[in-house]
Amino acid sequence: MKKILYLVSSLKKSGPTNQLSYIIKYLDRTKFSPTILTLSYEPEDSMIEYFKDNLDVKIDSLKLSRIKGMLKGVSEVKRYIKNNNIDLVHTQGIRADGIIRNINIPKITTLRNYPFYDYPSKFGKLKGNLMVLNHMNTIKSNQKNCIACSKSISEEFKKNNLDLKYIQNGVDTEKYKPLENNQKDILKEKLNILIDKKIFITVGSLIPRKDMQTVIKGFQKYNDGDSILLIAGDGFEKEILQNIADDNIRFLGNISNVVEYLQISDCFISASLAEGLPNTVLEAMACGLPTILSDILSHRELYENEKACFFNIKDSKELYELLKNIDLNRQREISLRLVNKNFSAKAMSEKYQKLYMEKIDESV
Repeated sequence: MKKILYLVSSLKKSGPTNQLSYIIKYLDRTKFSPTILTLSYEPEDSMIEYFKDNLDVKIDSLKLSRIKGMLKGVSEVKRYIKNNNIDLVHTQGIRADGIIRNINIPKITTLRNYPFYDYPSKFGKLKGNLMVLNHMNTIKSNQKNCIACSKSISEEFKKNNLDLKYIQNGVDTEKYKPLENNQKDILKEKLNILIDKKIFITVGSLIPRKDMQTVIKGFQKYNDGDSILLIAGDGFEKEILQNIADDNIRFLGNISNVVEYLQISDCFISASLAEGLPNTVLEAMACGLPTILSDILSHRELYENEKACFFNIKDSKELYELLKNIDLNRQREISLRLVNKNFSAKAMSEKYQKLYMEKIDESV
């Protein structure tokens, strides 16, 4: 039995934490024993209870502040690894990645973003660019152990002379799945959504990289009053977005039941400027939703050579044209077929498990 340690900053509700839950959910427990070690205290929107209640995984925490993490993180993690006879460490996130690069143990680091796109947009130019420099130094020194979460992210790193393998994100098709029409109507009533309205939905942080302004402008040009746009997520652009939105747009905030809102919707929209391999789009596809997506590499990756609905970034007029002309039934069939073929969480977890054994065997 090989002991796998998952080292993360916290179990904050997010796409990366969802992907971690999928890896552990489908872990072969006859071969692997999982433990999660978090570096920090858990935030209010932590998924720790889900992990405890549903995944039968041991969870410990060092409860280090960021300053203490810089001073003591490596020594504390080393001590934990030794005391618990860990065979391999799997990290995700800039803090955990930085710590594990200085520890001699079989390791895997999953890269779930391209730092040059993500950090400056999310944290501002000064702090964001310092984070880019820090994370890129870590990645370069640990290249042989780094795995990108998508083919498109792997391609982006080639700009920096880094040739990284990739394992594509997956989606839990046991949780994210379509509903029959009568079930949808019942759920609409529960969620206080008018049954006769066509429902469009977008999910993501309200930050510039997600470009919710383009979604709102395209939808408002299209809508003649018979449709509703749901926006799930929160962020510092919320007030700006609310000021340009009309009464047919509902801001849901950060919600724990995103799957229910996906299941009652008729179409998913993303205008994102950059992604890893977007969890929200995969979840929408698994729920049988047609998608209308910005034309970026990670969105293209989801659809291979299938005919899909892409619009140029920041082009609300082109989004409007797609909203007006999309063949919902055809796109629904394509979404479900591709998820089941290429993006199941179980298949993703199995690829990581194979990699675990390869890394452990290399060290013997």
